[in-house]
Parts: sequence; structure tokens; C-alpha cells
Amino acid sequence: MKSKSTLYSRYFTYIKPIAKLPIIKNYGPTIFSLLTVSILIFFAIKPTIETIVVLQKKLADSEVLLQKVTQKANDLSLGKKNYDNLDQVIKEKIAAAVPDTISLKSIAQTLEDSAETHEASISALQFQPLVVDTKTENQVGSLSEITFTFNIEGSYTNLLALLQDLKTSSRLISLESLSLSKANEDTALIMSLSGKAYYLK
Repeated sequence: MKSKSTLYSRYFTYIKPIAKLPIIKNYGPTIFSLLTVSILIFFAIKPTIETIVVLQKKLADSEVLLQKVTQKANDLSLGKKNYDNLDQVIKEKIAAAVPDTISLKSIAQTLEDSAETHEASISALQFQPLVVDTKTENQVGSLSEITFTFNIEGSYTNLLALLQDLKTSSRLISLESLSLSKANEDTALIMSLSGKAYYLK
């Protein structure tokens, strides 16, 4: 292990002569002061710079979001204008396809009329439980659905025609699943449908 005198002798050999240079004597304290101040300023303004960068990114994101919201508002305004310009008959058809009330009766009537038209007998019609909310005035409605199962019996040709009829019915109905099974030894088939009807709530 080196003694302290050896370490000090190295200091006096290498560092002390540098410290005696005129430039170091005259400008050394100033240079070290400026260096110290620069380091302190850097660490002082670093959080501010980081905050500015984060705020600029948030501002850019907000501008993109604002553009999307503005575009959506313009699209909705144009859609409303186009809807207002529609013929009254078309408006009535749209209101019948997607009414602003639940109207289970109209769904049942549509299914019953289709079955009766195509000589099929209804064995079951069941609506899934749903929550009825009170409609608020001047509120934009959201599209909601009513799920049902519908079992009918008839010939293959009549059941096929019934499906085509449901596709073009006045009430908008979406069929989710379908199954066919033999009723008895005769030619009749049992068709079980699962579907959805829609309304604005």
C-alpha cells in the first residue's frame, strides 16, 4: 500500500504545476464557476423541458382527437340533413323497421303473419328478458336489440319462403341461427330460429 506522502508527492508533481499556469490562475475560478452554474441550470430546467415535451405530445393528440370529433359532428349533421330530405314514405318505412319503442307486438305480428302467409304452424315464440328504460326527450337514441326464438312447422318449400319473407319484412329482423328437424314420418319439418329485432332507446 502506497503511503500518503507518495500520493501527495504525485499531486505536487503533476497537478500543482498545472495550477500555477497563468491561464489557470486567472480564468480557473471563472471556468469552474461557469461549469458549476451550467450543470445546475441543466438539472434545473430538465424537468421543465420534459414537461414541455409531454404537453406538446398531449396537445398533438388532442388536436387529432378534435379533428375526429369535428369530422364526426360534420358527418352527423350531413346525415341529419339527408334524413330530413328523405321522402315521408321512406321515413315511415325506416320508423317501422327500427321503431323508437320496444313494440313486442309488432315483432310477434310480423312472425305470425309470415307463418300464416306460408301455411306454417307456430309451435313456440319466446322473447328473452330485457330491461325497459324510460326514454328521455331530446336524447339521441342508441340501437338496442330484442332476442327471440321462433319454432314453426311446415313443408321445406314453405319454410324457405317464410325465411325469404322475414328478410324483407317491414320490421328489421336479423336471424342468428337456424335448425331443421323432422316432425314425424310425414314431409313436415320443424324449424327453430334464433334472431334479433331492433329498436331505438
